[in-house]
Amino acid sequence: MKKIIFAINIIWMVSPSILSAQINVENIFSQANELYNKGSYIEAINNYKEIIKNDFHSAELYYNLGNAYYRLDSIASSVYYYEKALQLNPNDREIIDNLELINKTLVDEIDPITIPLIESILNRVSNIFYFETWGYISIFFSFLIVALFLSYYFANSSRVKRLTFVLLCISSIFMLVSLINGNKGYNNYINNEYAVIYSYETDLKTEPNYRSETLFMLHEGTKIQVLENYNNWIKIRLVNGQVGYIQLIDVKIL
Repeated sequence: MKKIIFAINIIWMVSPSILSAQINVENIFSQANELYNKGSYIEAINNYKEIIKNDFHSAELYYNLGNAYYRLDSIASSVYYYEKALQLNPNDREIIDNLELINKTLVDEIDPITIPLIESILNRVSNIFYFETWGYISIFFSFLIVALFLSYYFANSSRVKRLTFVLLCISSIFMLVSLINGNKGYNNYINNEYAVIYSYETDLKTEPNYRSETLFMLHEGTKIQVLENYNNWIKIRLVNGQVGYIQLIDVKIL
């Protein structure tokens, strides 16, 4: 379990009533961690979910939920909450390692499509931070660019002008990279919807009805990409590119 203090990033900007709610959430989180350490996993899960009901979210919270469900051998829920944690902190090594470990126990062994090297490198860079963090970084560099430009404009020394010009160019590059990665992450968050199969097994169909041909069977814990909704059916894509239809009731949307 991660040893953290569960707090809101904008703690100094909240009102007294919100601060009081935050302290209550921290107490619930600490109690949940204690219950987990004692082996009372169901009670710990209930406390973690009580925090979520109060609209508080963090990678650590979802990570601990994934751990608790893993201890109860609830594979689908464990994968679900690890994936939720990874959405908020895509570069966390502990989350990635635990998710890889549990994925090795899944029934479905689906080999992903090979991603070109350059695209893979760009994805890794993009996943260093959550898209909101990239946005904050780009804002920081935008202010820095303004400050450097003013320093360059009002500088009397040619040496200072050269230095500020170089720094201005470097800052502009970093701001552009931040904007690109932030926009990429936001588009992925908005346009790409994923889910985890919760049913012990479900048929992947060629069409959204029971009469259509069954391609093969999928099992609990498998992550899928949701492409379209068809009432009680959804069109999905697997990591190997396979497309088909399964019942909406058999999955939980991330």
